[in-house]
This record gives sequence, structure tokens and C-alpha cells, in this order.
Amino acid sequence: MQSISRPALRLAVGGAVRLPSSAAAHRPRRLLARRATPVCLAAQRGAVELLLDKVPGEGQVLSAKLSPDVRQRAERAIKARGGRVTVGDVASTAGLRLDEAEGALRALAADSQATLQVASDGEIVWVFPSGFEATIASKSWRLRAEPAFKAAKAGLEYLVRVAFGTALIASVCAVYIAIMAIASGGSDRDDRRRGGGGGYYGGPRVYFDLTDLLWYWDPFYYRNRRQRMLEQQQERQGGMNFLEAIFSFVFGDGDPNEDFDRKRWQAIGRYIQSRGGTVVAEELAPFLDLQPSQLAADRGSRVTVDESYVLPVLARFNGRPEVDDAGQIQYVFPDLQQTATAARRPSPPAPAAMEQRWQLTAATAGQQLGAIGLGAVNLVGVAALTFMLQNPVNQLALARNGLLGIIGLMPFLQAYAAAFFALPLFRSLRNAGRNADIDRRNSTRQEALRLLANPDPLLRQKLAAAQAAARQNVITNRDVIYRSDRPLASQPTDLEADSFEARLQARERERQQAAGQRPPPATAAPQQQQQPPGNRAGEDDSPLWWRQQQDEQRRRRQQ
Repeated sequence: MQSISRPALRLAVGGAVRLPSSAAAHRPRRLLARRATPVCLAAQRGAVELLLDKVPGEGQVLSAKLSPDVRQRAERAIKARGGRVTVGDVASTAGLRLDEAEGALRALAADSQATLQVASDGEIVWVFPSGFEATIASKSWRLRAEPAFKAAKAGLEYLVRVAFGTALIASVCAVYIAIMAIASGGSDRDDRRRGGGGGYYGGPRVYFDLTDLLWYWDPFYYRNRRQRMLEQQQERQGGMNFLEAIFSFVFGDGDPNEDFDRKRWQAIGRYIQSRGGTVVAEELAPFLDLQPSQLAADRGSRVTVDESYVLPVLARFNGRPEVDDAGQIQYVFPDLQQTATAARRPSPPAPAAMEQRWQLTAATAGQQLGAIGLGAVNLVGVAALTFMLQNPVNQLALARNGLLGIIGLMPFLQAYAAAFFALPLFRSLRNAGRNADIDRRNSTRQEALRLLANPDPLLRQKLAAAQAAARQNVITNRDVIYRSDRPLASQPTDLEADSFEARLQARERERQQAAGQRPPPATAAPQQQQQPPGNRAGEDDSPLWWRQQQDEQRRRRQQ
């Protein structure tokens, strides 16, 4: 029995596929095709199971070790493709790197009892059962707890936004209550001096509790927020309440292009695969970051054209440059040419790779005016209270009214009042520079899209040559030579002879159709020994796996 590598050994096991975590370091796809058949013939299931018991990583949930973003994107891509995918299908649909897509497929297949199918050319198809996500989640408490963690994070972010707006209202109330207490203490002293009487005439005591400001919080706001935002959008109103608008005015609403890279790589992968895995640089330019000088609008008068902006795409999807007969460069992506489902070829790319400009806030004009007005009132009040507290008599007035704690809070109130306007000013200046760069990149992409929509003769020739060289290998069930969900005895044994006989019958039918005769019905390939194509009688240079098939077939006939 010849030595068997671990990937090939696992491929030979009938039933569900279980892959070791160490297998993600290399890619044995074509190696599996060469070794699958001899392993199926030589390995005995009992011995294989004994060997598998010694493989490290058994019983581990490999999907839990993946990045949540990579795992979720791979799962969505698998579902979008109907559960039967190749590595190129997942990489192009999810926008993942090929190594990320293959690692995710290995882990998901190991945890969901997926099936491996090996085609005759060595490509591997991964077949996942329906509901495989639930099967994987049931094996790990971390995966089951992810939705709860995500909901808790979203709730905490909402509380932070609302608390910042509440702090502004609390600051205004605390500052002006302190000012009123100081003013009332001063009027009491004047009354005592005018009356000339002794004794103690304390002013009105004002006891203030900041928690009283929390009465207007809706404890069910987060649960009902999405529905209210939908109703507000339908009424063309803002999608946030006033407290969130205050936070939005000061800190903004985050990066508007947070998902830009993910969506861009998804669009690039789908476009390349739909174009048969062969494109030219001008087709990718509307998606990428390039300089205006790289557009090559004047290519006819230039000796060289800079296409270095394509390098990130080549690195991500394992592409390579090739030169056609006319001396033009094409970019070929062999992994994206292999698919389990045919993809429709689209028109030239739509302007989907346009970045959004940064904005100061997403609050409505009325909410912005209210936030600015309330912030100005707070700033004036903090400045006035700071000046008044320089007099020790006023500090004593606050102490007599139970507001001595406000003196200790003054540094925080001053910092809050100053930052309320300083941060938006800084962000507006920073956003101006960001938006200038975004406008430049978007303008260059628009120009690249215009050149692609109205190609010159040279670009038209390049596009035609790329499409002539495009190919798409759709792997169907008829192309499969090994399935991991079948026992070893049920795997095909005389693949080359069957394929050779099928080609002979197809050629005979074509000849008879051309002669106007009625072709005979297609019959199954006879179970007789055939010489492999290209070998003459008496030669013994056929592959080892083919000779083993013939030996096995002769052994069965003798039995």
C-alpha cells in the first residue's frame, strides 16, 4: 500500500468530511485529483478510521477560530450560491482573498458535515447541507452567543450617545441652578442689611438631584427605535432623537465608507468571474484607486502605460498577467474560472465604487439649531459661573443651598462646554481634506468609467481579445469522479475508458447528423478494457492510477 498524504487520506473516507486545522496551510486541490482514485482502491475503511483517530484537531470547532467577519461573509456566499461552491465562487461572491475563502470553507465543511466532490480536472466542489449555519452554531457556545454580544454592543453604543446628550441638559440645569442660588443668596444679604435685624434668614434651599433628569428616558426605546426610524424616514424626518442629535453634532456619525472596501471587493470578484476570469486593466479601473495619469486616455501617443493599480487585485484573487498575440496585457484569474454554477455576464460596471463624502452630522437642520443653541447657553452659563465662583462668598452661598458639589464638577463642566464646539470645528476642517481626496478619487473613477463606456479602437481590440480568451469551467455532477458521501466501492473505477467511449459515441452521432441519418440512442459505456488516448498498442506508459483501475477491473471479472 503506497504512502498516503493526510489531505488525500481524508478525501478517501466515505461519509462526512472532516478536515484537520493544519490542512488550511496549503492547497491540495489538483494533488487530490491525482491521488483520489488509487487511495479509493487501496485503502480499507477500517485502517483509514484507525489512522484518522490519531489526527490532531479532532473534535474541535474550527469555525469558532475564524474571524467573525470572514466566517459570516463565507456563509452568506455559500447560501447565495445554493450550497454548492468552489473556492473561486466564495472568494468572488464574498470579496475574500483566496486563502481566506479556502480556510473558511475547510472549517465550515469540517463542522457542518459537508461533502467534497472532486472533478476530473482536479477541482474540488464543496457541497453544504441546508441549515449548515445552525449545525455549526450548535457546536460552540461562542457562536451561539454572538447575536447576544452584538445586541449588547449596539445597546451600549446607544446608551453612550444618549448619555452625552443628557449630560448637556444636566450641565445647563446644574449651572443655572447654581447661578440662581448665588443670586438668591446675594438678595438675602441685601434684605438683612436693609432690615437691620439679626438672626438667620436663609435663602430658599434648592436641592438638585441629577437623576431627576432621567425620567424622560424610554426603557424600550432601543427595541422600538428601528420602527420609529422607518416611520420618520417615510415622513422625511430625521432618523434620530434630539439626544442622539447632540452626540452626532459633536462626534459625527462614523465613517460613511466603513463597508466600502468589502462592497468593492465583492463587486470586483463578481465582475471578474462573470467575465470568464480574463479582464484588462481598464475594466478594473472604475473600482480601484488610481491616479489620473494612469488612465492612459492618450495611449496612442505613449510607449508605456502604468497599470500598477491592478496589483492588489492580482494578489487578492491569485491572478497573473499574460500577453496576447497583439502584444496587449490581459489579466487571468484561473481560480475564478472554476465555478459550480454558471454566472451571467453583466454590462460594463456601474458606478458602484464611488465613495461617500464625510458630513458633519446626519441630524436635521432643526436638531442642529437646537443643539447649537443649547450648547451656547451652556457655554455662557459655565463662563458666568466660573467668574462668580472666584468670590468665596458665592461659594458659601452654594454650600448653604446644598450645591457645594458643583464646585468640584466645574473642571468637567468647563471641558464639556469647550469641547462641545471645539470638536465639531476640528472635524469640519478634517472632513474638508478628506472630501477633497474623495472627490479626486471619485472623479478619476468616473473618467475611467467613461473611457470604458466609450472605448477607442485600441481599447475595443483589447476587450475583444480578453473575451475571446475568457473561459468558464462549470463543474457539474457529471464531471465528478469522487464524492466523499459515498463508500469506496461505489466510486467510479474505469473513468478514462468511459470518457473515451462517450467521446466516440458523441462523434459518431455528430457524423450521422451531418449525413442526415438518424443517430442511434446513446448507450452506456461498455465495461471493457480500453487503451488510454494517445497510447499506442504495446506501450505501457499509461498513468499508474489508470493501470491500477484496469487491474481492479480484471480482478472483479475473475471473481
